[in-house]
Amino acid sequence: MKKLKHAYVTLIDLPEALPFGVPPSEQNDVDAMEKEDKANQQREKLLFNFMKRLEKGLGEASCFIGEDIIGEKFYKRFLFEKGGFVEMMTGEPVAISAHFTSKPRADKFAEALKKALKGTLKEKRLLEMLMSTIVVNEEEEYALSFQQWEKLKSIRGD
Repeated sequence: MKKLKHAYVTLIDLPEALPFGVPPSEQNDVDAMEKEDKANQQREKLLFNFMKRLEKGLGEASCFIGEDIIGEKFYKRFLFEKGGFVEMMTGEPVAISAHFTSKPRADKFAEALKKALKGTLKEKRLLEMLMSTIVVNEEEEYALSFQQWEKLKSIRGD
């Protein structure tokens, strides 16, 4: 098996400063749901503006590739033009996790993330707090090639 390098960047918005975080809903009536719909549309607009800032910092485009609801958590994913993707858990606190196959790409994303935060947050104390939590990690994993998968499949008799 071939070893695959994986670098990733994480940020958790513990002070809940990012404007696109979705707070837990405490109301279930129709009027509240309509208001929540409008608020969610506004949050989505703010999230996409944040992504535009990230794209500018990276110097490349991204593509929205979908969203999931897993348990009570909402995830939005974006794929980058030159490789890698970012996943944002938008329930408060927002969690951002970006994945790349090289550390230099992850480092570049971390710098772009800091620039996007600077363009989004006005309160200096919150900005500094969030920027200090950005972490770039690297690990190696074993990647299963198609040929190896075929061999394993033939051994099983499938």
